Amino acid sequence: MVRVALADAQTATGCAALAASLAATEHASVDGLVAAARAAWWADVGAAGWLEAFASHPRIGSTADLEAATGRGGALAAAEQAGAAGAGAAVRAGLAAWNARYEARFGHAFIVCAAGRTAESMLAELQER
Repeated sequence: MVRVALADAQTATGCAALAASLAATEHASVDGLVAAARAAWWADVGAAGWLEAFASHPRIGSTADLEAATGRGGALAAAEQAGAAGAGAAVRAGLAAWNARYEARFGHAFIVCAAGRTAESMLAELQER
């Protein structure tokens, strides 16, 4: 059986409603936990919870956002965005500019699975959206 602590769920999801839902139930397996998270995300969380979760994620390539993230959540974000850490100045500037354009257009940060990705590939995806 898998049980997730409320604080760990909040750190991982950035959404209080989703964290509470996941922490309230014991799950038969990790796959069961993931299935419960997906179901709750679409059925129970709603737009306000989605925006709360999006707001908890540091912008791709933003050193300031990563430095502001604290504790385990900051460490998780830094590890996920490791591919952007060594980017050159031009790519970092591009990420900052395109992140700002994205936020102005959609009202929230650009979200992408950054694990194992280069800064250049994330910038290209950001420009495509």
